[in-house]
Amino acid sequence: MTSIARNFFQFAGAHSLLIGLLPFFIPVLLLKQGNSIEVIALFIALTGLSFIFSLKLWERIYHQANWRLITAVSFITEIMLVAALLFITDNNTLLIIAALLNGVYNCFYWTTQRVMFSTMTAESTQHSDTDKSEQPSANHHTGRHFGNFQIVVVILLKLGILISAFLLEGGYEFQLWLLSTLISGSAMLWFLRADNSATFVGINRCLAMENSSEVADTNNQSQSIFHFKDKHNSAVVFYLDGVFLFLESYFWIISLYYITQENVKQLGLIVVLLTVFLSVIFFLLKNRIDVMNRNKVYIVAVIFYAASWLLRSTLDTSLPDYWVYPAILLIAFLTTFFRLSFNKRFFDNARQQRPLNYLLAKSYLSQTGIVIFYSLIALLALYFEDAQSALSSTYLILTPIALIYLVYSVPKGAENKTNTEAKIITPASASTQNLQLSKTEN
Repeated sequence: MTSIARNFFQFAGAHSLLIGLLPFFIPVLLLKQGNSIEVIALFIALTGLSFIFSLKLWERIYHQANWRLITAVSFITEIMLVAALLFITDNNTLLIIAALLNGVYNCFYWTTQRVMFSTMTAESTQHSDTDKSEQPSANHHTGRHFGNFQIVVVILLKLGILISAFLLEGGYEFQLWLLSTLISGSAMLWFLRADNSATFVGINRCLAMENSSEVADTNNQSQSIFHFKDKHNSAVVFYLDGVFLFLESYFWIISLYYITQENVKQLGLIVVLLTVFLSVIFFLLKNRIDVMNRNKVYIVAVIFYAASWLLRSTLDTSLPDYWVYPAILLIAFLTTFFRLSFNKRFFDNARQQRPLNYLLAKSYLSQTGIVIFYSLIALLALYFEDAQSALSSTYLILTPIALIYLVYSVPKGAENKTNTEAKIITPASASTQNLQLSKTEN
């Protein structure tokens, strides 16, 4: 394993554990503070706004090649976010400070993680090109690395969720903050050590090599990131994707919280059990998935994803358990299946263009969509009688809108290669790509 790959897994692993320890439960914590759905929607909109401004700072530090500062900021803001969520008592102050910190944390973690992942797969592809005895495709590397990444994410994320669920339910907020702070501080010191400098230099060098080696498409090069346009309809999907990611990671978590009768411990257990069941299901399906045309799989995944929002809109606490919990499992399966297909397509498209520009466009446009959509949701939610009806109506409205993901295309010729490339992917990688329940990078 190269130093870039090793540091990527360490960075993603540390933050996955930290996200599970508290940020995963942000919507539940806000709800327990007495906040309504419209207030939580405003919290999300403010988070997106903070992300956009933080990304400008991230870019400036990136161009200075100061990866130590980037990683340090990600851990420091996580410590501050957890402290704000657990110890600020004034609700209005909590909402503003936590939202701003949440945006900074999301920016410095998810943007850094995505750049490191893109660099890792690019570096791996460059090495494989020099080895004539093996000729795996770039797509093979994406799938294999993403599968390994999912293993790291799932194990540590779910471990963090279990620990925090029991500590929160037991009233051990200070112990939870202390544990999170110790892990964040230790991880930050680990990444600040001297021998990591070569890794961060390697990230900049590898991205520079990738950018200079690809054929420039004038349609992809825009003076303004907000005017980003390409042949894959990426901009339309980017505006939409952040909206759905927060629906999965905030609103759907609130729905599950209501279904579990507002029991944090039970919510944590359900999330972890869902992952176990999904692992079994994908293990049984892996051989069939490997030999199918990926474009057809993507189309099916999008249609099923839209269906999952329709199914969400029908669930409420009045339904019997024998209907609700199988439905939750099916929703988790359809969502994870879609996220696997979408992330695969996203990173493959990123490699065909100017990778850093493409990754930044995803962030800027997604966060803009988040600010606009959740500001509107905050206004519309005022007209509903209760939170559950507001959530159900939102899910129903977004069911047909999810089909817009179908316009996200792949480069010409890539579709014809997918059958051959799918056979190269090992069963182990196919069976592990499913495991992240909801949270992906924004």
